[in-house]
Amino acid sequence: MNQPTAIEGAKKSFIALKNPYDSVEKVYPMIIDRFQEETWVYYAGVKNRSQVSSEFIKSLEAVGVYLHTLDKASVAGRAVDIQLKNPYTGRPMTGSSSGTAINVLLGINDIGVGTDGGGSVIAPAMAVNLIGFISPLLDEENMQQQASKVSTDGISFHPSLGFITASFHLLQQVLAVSLPVKSAERIPTIIYDSTDFSKEEAGEWEGQTSIESLAFKFDSREALMPELKELLKSCDVLISKEGPVDTAGLGDTVLGHFDERTQDLQRQGNKGLLRVVNMLGATAITLPTEEFAVGALLICESTPEKISHMLQLAEKWPTYSSPYSRYFSDCGEYYPKEFGE
Repeated sequence: MNQPTAIEGAKKSFIALKNPYDSVEKVYPMIIDRFQEETWVYYAGVKNRSQVSSEFIKSLEAVGVYLHTLDKASVAGRAVDIQLKNPYTGRPMTGSSSGTAINVLLGINDIGVGTDGGGSVIAPAMAVNLIGFISPLLDEENMQQQASKVSTDGISFHPSLGFITASFHLLQQVLAVSLPVKSAERIPTIIYDSTDFSKEEAGEWEGQTSIESLAFKFDSREALMPELKELLKSCDVLISKEGPVDTAGLGDTVLGHFDERTQDLQRQGNKGLLRVVNMLGATAITLPTEEFAVGALLICESTPEKISHMLQLAEKWPTYSSPYSRYFSDCGEYYPKEFGE
């Protein structure tokens, strides 16, 4: 959270203008004087895609979220960005909401708005240990009017909107004004991946839990989608641990379509269910773990009640904040001396 002081706003805008990771397309400096002193102001970055409507961004001002930057995105919506680097690894940044995730990590923005086709919000968030959320119910009418797209592996889909942030509290605030959520009172049914969670871990959460093998999650999207669709019908929330994203390989179908060697490199990108969440019209949130570029991925069908169950579970989930993120967000070397520290 950022108090609405000129000095705090100037710091964020100065880093954005300095653009140390080349992740910013345009900066909209905030004029803090127009806000009341007792209010809290949040800075938002928006992926440079026409699908994100100005009306939607304007609606977030109801909870104090204001446009700050237009963010770079990977060329042609690729799942890896060959122009931007992951600040942690120096490898190609996961796409396609690549710049949006980087700008939240750097502290330029408190939250980012991106578009997701086959993991384009969730995967970049996971790649830098941030929270990612997507749902086709966000700005639904506008997004349904957008032209459908075809993935590199031949699957037709509509993109959905999503958020990237380090603050679950802030995510709750923006979802309160942007997503229809029905209060869920009954006990939820939850499916855990048996390869990621033990029966004891599953038993920690209130609900009717079951442990099932999701070993198919790294299969082709064509094979994966019908299996996941049936599982989502049978539960309120499905939970999988995914990653580490793009640390050993590159989860990119453009590269992976060539031969067995490149297919193996793609699988080593460790992108599983997150590749098809949007294509199934589902809703999901990824939560950082203690492991680098690894996230707990919670998925549900896009009904207000099931989304409510998912968010209630996410709120109780252990929170992890990397102690090393400050290496990127404490950019004092970029400030003029008069800013101080």
